[in-house]
Amino acid sequence: MNRRIRIVSFAVLFSIIGAFCSAQVVPRKVQKGQEAWRYLIKAENAYDNGDFHEALKYAEQCKTIRRQDAAWQTYILENTLKKAKVRREGDALDRIVPTLRELEFNDAIDIITSHCEKLGTEYFDNSYNRVFDYVKVYAEYPEADYLLGKIYRLEGEDEIAFGYMKNAYDYSINLDVPMKKTDLLYDLADLSINLDRKEDYEKYLLLVVMENDFYRDSNYMRALIRTITSNSPDSMEKFFLLYRCDGADTLNALIKLGQYYEECGQVDKMLKCNALAAISATSKIESIITQRLTGYEYFSIGDLLLQCARYNDIVQWGNNNSIWQLYCSFAGSALENGNYDFARMLTEVLAENLPEEYWVLYSKRMLESKF
Repeated sequence: MNRRIRIVSFAVLFSIIGAFCSAQVVPRKVQKGQEAWRYLIKAENAYDNGDFHEALKYAEQCKTIRRQDAAWQTYILENTLKKAKVRREGDALDRIVPTLRELEFNDAIDIITSHCEKLGTEYFDNSYNRVFDYVKVYAEYPEADYLLGKIYRLEGEDEIAFGYMKNAYDYSINLDVPMKKTDLLYDLADLSINLDRKEDYEKYLLLVVMENDFYRDSNYMRALIRTITSNSPDSMEKFFLLYRCDGADTLNALIKLGQYYEECGQVDKMLKCNALAAISATSKIESIITQRLTGYEYFSIGDLLLQCARYNDIVQWGNNNSIWQLYCSFAGSALENGNYDFARMLTEVLAENLPEEYWVLYSKRMLESKF
């Protein structure tokens, strides 16, 4: 074989290898039955059964499949724009999508539709490029990261667990079950305490609390505090009569923040959190009592607490969730804030009507020592 033929032969060979390699890097579409969510279910089932090795394996597979799916989606959306007719439509989805249907670019249509159905068309601002950019975010699977975080936490690897859970939160827009976001934030807060990151502890609890519409309503919160600081003889009963708050998901965060601010000596923040937590707890208790006692109507905070003693499950719920302690802490924070009369009246009611003996005695001691 002469030199020229060898050069041509090698050129042909390299072109074949190059074409082969190029073909190899083209992302594959995830096959039906192999979707990431199926492996997430396997991972969660293994976790529930205590098989953490299998849970770890399936969670990692889940993440790999999601990245594969995202790579394929990126490839499809990129190649769609190589069609001149599509490019001429500009960036607006309401112009591009009809053209994609005309060209029968069904994969691109399915990708756009799936993301718009999950996040809403408003999120993408009618922009094809915003859908394309979002696919990079979609490559992350927060449910899998959250599960991995829980596994490592059980193994005592708090630093690793925190990393996975933080990544899950950073990409929480991808969560299929939005309620998991609250659980995730609570876990991040707990891990922050274990890792001695007090600022992170406060940050993640505040993120939970910010989900509460009443907390975000500055007018509501000002009115709440103004009632406490009014120094009128009926301010305490007026407080529990006037205000209600549907915030069961944020109640625990408010209680923990109140305790945190008490330790830090931040009296105004402590009062704010304890006040809203007390109203949230009262609202929940009133709702339960109203369902159980036909014709029950709220009369006073003392009467409501007295009714709780009739139900062991309510008393136990209060113990498990630090509710009776919360009412005592609320009275203490009002006193610390200089609202003597409000604090005294509330402590007197607690000493007579709390359904848990320990906190009754605590309130009585508080009356003797503080008032």
